Amino acid sequence: MTGAGKLEGRRPGRPTDAGLSPAILNAVLALLAENGYGRLTTAAVAARAGVSTATLYRRWPSKRDLLLAAAEKIADAETAHIDTGTTEGDLRELFAHKRRVLSGQTGAVLVALVGESTHDLELAGIVRKSLFDPVMEHLGGILERARSRGEQVAADASSAARLVMGAVLARIAFDAFGDAPASGASELDLLPESDADLLIRAITAGAGRNGPQLAD
Repeated sequence: MTGAGKLEGRRPGRPTDAGLSPAILNAVLALLAENGYGRLTTAAVAARAGVSTATLYRRWPSKRDLLLAAAEKIADAETAHIDTGTTEGDLRELFAHKRRVLSGQTGAVLVALVGESTHDLELAGIVRKSLFDPVMEHLGGILERARSRGEQVAADASSAARLVMGAVLARIAFDAFGDAPASGASELDLLPESDADLLIRAITAGAGRNGPQLAD
């Protein structure tokens, strides 16, 4: 076949408009918050975003691809530069930031996904990517700075992140799926000050400079 023949044989699709991405991903998050994971469909996302399903499929051919992209959007929103000069100050600022994030749409999305992720390993990985990993990254920076200042800490970043997410997930399990008011999960306080105080004490062990130093 000639070069011209090869060119004639190509049928490239129309390029995806990158400007549509925010609208589509916002639609994914909104539908998850409103209706939960089980009712999320690509058709519903396309309708909410005002695009055709063909446009959607060109970039995200499956529900999993949409969720992974939405997870990255949540993770980007979790970015926060924190350096107050003390471990306790950094942790309080981090938890205040997480509280603000989780009080809105992200908290409702988390509630929608957690129940499903317990029996869906792929979805559990998406939840980890969007929520656990950013917390662990932030805590890693805070604890590294604490060690460089000679302060004592009682947990590594992974253990500390599990403590934090464990507190959040407990609020979901016992409040969002339990005795929470019917007004909706988005109004829950998933990381209240009382939990933050306990977490700070657990991570720092009430750290003075004479306590046992965590081994590297």
